[in-house]
Amino acid sequence: MHKRALIISGGAPNATLVAGALEAFAEQGLQFDIISMAGAGALLGLMYSAPKNGDAIATLRGMQEMGIADVLYQAFPVNFKVFNKPGPMAELYRQWLEHNPMVQALQRWPVSDPVSQAVKDSTELVLASACPSDLSAQSLGLCAHVPFAEQLIDFAALKSCPTDLWINAYNLSQRQMINWSQADIDPQKLQAALSFPYLYPPTQIGDDFYIEGAAIDCLNFKALIDHYDGELAEIVIFDLLGAEKLLRKPRDLYDAWVMSIITPLVEIARDDVKLFEALHNADQRIKLHKVPLLDAIEPEDLPDVFDWSRSNLESLYRLGYNVAKQYARANL
Repeated sequence: MHKRALIISGGAPNATLVAGALEAFAEQGLQFDIISMAGAGALLGLMYSAPKNGDAIATLRGMQEMGIADVLYQAFPVNFKVFNKPGPMAELYRQWLEHNPMVQALQRWPVSDPVSQAVKDSTELVLASACPSDLSAQSLGLCAHVPFAEQLIDFAALKSCPTDLWINAYNLSQRQMINWSQADIDPQKLQAALSFPYLYPPTQIGDDFYIEGAAIDCLNFKALIDHYDGELAEIVIFDLLGAEKLLRKPRDLYDAWVMSIITPLVEIARDDVKLFEALHNADQRIKLHKVPLLDAIEPEDLPDVFDWSRSNLESLYRLGYNVAKQYARANL
């Protein structure tokens, strides 16, 4: 049997690039037998496969709401919507906000212009700043784990998904990469798959501790090699990291920290593709489709590609949609 697989790599800031591409694939009616995911790609792939609201396109478009109003981001370039303060008191505070009708009304406010976006995001920044935290030198990560996955993904529906789904995480205790199928994926395992070192503490499952698999294996070819050797006809790759042109001189200290995370991942992603081609596809029996999402970004826009600004996330979404639509029509 000849199967078609989709690989969604890690890379959180430009995840809307893939979200737009996934909308284009859904619109074109493309079907995949397998989706193999790593890092932020796991969140996107599960949203696409089992959206909580039953509407994959609406859920994917909602990723743009993670963006911070441009005027605010220029002054304070941190995504307080995605990166939350850690600790039990912080969790209680967020639960209180979830039950506060005024805060809920603010979050549901459908802003449609830059001024309203700035007002809304400024208010949310004030609320985020007021959150207590137990961060200290003894903390194992800067942030609380991603708090909104269960609002976006129907974990119960994953088990009946017709597509084989795989997410990876690295088991620190056993020193080995683990891949979980949809039969095993739950909120805690997704949390493990998103536990990027330093940003988030390792996730404990049973007696073992896990970190994000994309920190070591950005593309998760392993799931395909281990479970579908000899069965694959096509692999479609969404690679957000494997391009040397992403490397550049940082703009400031915060940007230098971001680049310190991205720089090693770029080389890991490039090596992953080279190793797969050399060791598992030397005879080219599997057709590799590398959707050129990053190639479509203009050189002058590359320095902003990791920004969490609203305009950047919207631009990346449109770009991902257009590139994937054109590629699908021509090649898939």
